[in-house]
Amino acid sequence: MRRLFRRARPRPDTRPALMSVAALMVLLLPLLLMTSSAQKLTGIALGVPGPGEDLPPEPPGAVERVVVTRTASGYRVEAAVRTTDVRAQVGDTEQRHFEAADLAGLQEVLLSLKRLDPERERIVLVPAPDTPAEEVVAWMDAVRAGPEGPLFPRVILSAEAL
Repeated sequence: MRRLFRRARPRPDTRPALMSVAALMVLLLPLLLMTSSAQKLTGIALGVPGPGEDLPPEPPGAVERVVVTRTASGYRVEAAVRTTDVRAQVGDTEQRHFEAADLAGLQEVLLSLKRLDPERERIVLVPAPDTPAEEVVAWMDAVRAGPEGPLFPRVILSAEAL
């Protein structure tokens, strides 16, 4: 049965919903602006060296680079030590050379370099072409830790001196 008179239904009032959204924005927008900053949103570039490229530099310290080369008479340590000049910057280094006859002597030399720069962790090893693998592994273990504690835990093997 149909109705004779249709009553118009009133539309629902949307003002309370709009007011609640506006109130939410009034509260959240200042809170969001106060708690976030542009400094927190910046990123750090990540670069991985490709074949033939240099390794990324380590944090600055007194010793910038340590290279140990296997020679016929023992080991040769080449260290790039930052100059003591007040105006010295990264790259202003003195090349220092040390000789060691055996692994114990090598550890003593490396310990003296570690005392200069305790934060330095990277060392480059350059074995001779005819050095057996067992000797290279023993050499790597000797430069990682000495009798007085850790020396240079990050070891890089290289075919030639840098």
